[in-house]
Amino acid sequence: MNSNMERYQVVYNVLKTQIQFGYYRFGDVLPAIENAAADFFVSVDTMRAAYQQLQREGFVTISTNVGTTVVWNYEKEEIEQNIQTFYAQRKNALIDLCKSLRPLLGHAQWIGFQNVPAGIFVSLRQLEASHTPPRMTTFEHVVQAYTALGNNLLYRLVWQIFMFCEIPFFTMPDHSWRTFVIKEFSTRSLDYCIKQDWASLRELIYTSQERLSSDLCRFYDEKITLPAPEQEVPFQWNSYNKASQICYSLAMDLLISINNGVYPADTLLPSLSKLSREKQVSVSTVRRALSLLNGVGATKSTKRIGTRVLPEHEIARNCDLTNPAVQKRLLDMAQSLQFLALSCRDIAEVTVRSLGEDELNTCRTRLAAFRDGQRYELISYATLDLLKCFAPYKAIRSVYKELLQMLFWGYTLKDIWKTDKGRIPYYLSCFEDFDCFLAKKDAVRFSEKLEELIVREFHFTVRIMVSLGIRKAENLLVLGI
Repeated sequence: MNSNMERYQVVYNVLKTQIQFGYYRFGDVLPAIENAAADFFVSVDTMRAAYQQLQREGFVTISTNVGTTVVWNYEKEEIEQNIQTFYAQRKNALIDLCKSLRPLLGHAQWIGFQNVPAGIFVSLRQLEASHTPPRMTTFEHVVQAYTALGNNLLYRLVWQIFMFCEIPFFTMPDHSWRTFVIKEFSTRSLDYCIKQDWASLRELIYTSQERLSSDLCRFYDEKITLPAPEQEVPFQWNSYNKASQICYSLAMDLLISINNGVYPADTLLPSLSKLSREKQVSVSTVRRALSLLNGVGATKSTKRIGTRVLPEHEIARNCDLTNPAVQKRLLDMAQSLQFLALSCRDIAEVTVRSLGEDELNTCRTRLAAFRDGQRYELISYATLDLLKCFAPYKAIRSVYKELLQMLFWGYTLKDIWKTDKGRIPYYLSCFEDFDCFLAKKDAVRFSEKLEELIVREFHFTVRIMVSLGIRKAENLLVLGI
């Protein structure tokens, strides 16, 4: 089972890139670990691990008296070659990611800014005037918007994008994007937030995200002459906080298989040893994954018998909502729904506009299959799955794949969701509307209806979770449309 890099490795790669680009030169002392950790929004332990890896690789020395000193000396020609190699290896991934930012994050950032306490903007204005290095004050400013949403899942994605895409630009003093962000975006966005000029702020956010894409393409056209290699460095994002927590990935794989009927109700899952061999993980990892499935009510393990898949009517009475791990997975699901609600409208519009006639007919056929099979409760998943399959940018498809998987943690609530008597008629009307809008290729009305549906699902889910005692769900910003 594959996993992404640990966070310290991401930070290490950023610091290595800064040294290779000449941002830190031979003899320079890197920021103290505590200060660097604050700049990178990671723990001191994570930062220390990144510094230690730099030392092991021979880029720095670490001294108690002096600090962390760069000992790798790159000549001007080597620095230029490093820049060429770095961007050549990431060309398609970076261009695709930058084009994805506007539909994926634009609305979320705008909504977040409107919910940041006003006093924070004043503090950031003072921080900006204190000559703090502009790279991190800019990120601090944007982080406030995503923090206001109460969504750690979304924040982790934004952090990963910043590390992969934007920090390398800030490492080059003459890059046009760096100049724009420091001299225009940071100052103007703070002004708009303090004045509560939300219309101007939205236009600035969307313009800045689109400008990043155009500046990057121009940068490649004008500066990067090295051809892209056959195997490029991809953009990766893991929806879990720690890539080492592979038991969650295994539990999710099994949960999806259960939901899709691979393991029918009242049958037994494969044994611990068989799952360990098939999934190439340890027996202890399998045991932890099954414990989580038991907690969400999907299965029940019995000594000397095995792990039985539970039918739907047994889920509610067998789930353990007092289990912190179960509560955390349900919060992951709610955060995923919030993120989807914040982004689905823009992504649906750009996706429907990009579809050809054959793809539009495929989408209509897929939705009709759910309707005709009377699987009405899956309309949200089925419609979002169309975006995961047909969105014009790979980064969006990858992110939506992760988000849709997180929805399966709602398996615990499967039976409870049916208590809303008005859901089925509403779902039927949605099926009719979606089919009509796709037939007309009406991207605007399709996207508006999808946003209405997902916001409704999000509100309903949060209410259920709070009623079940999962109070942390209240930290998620309530959305309107």
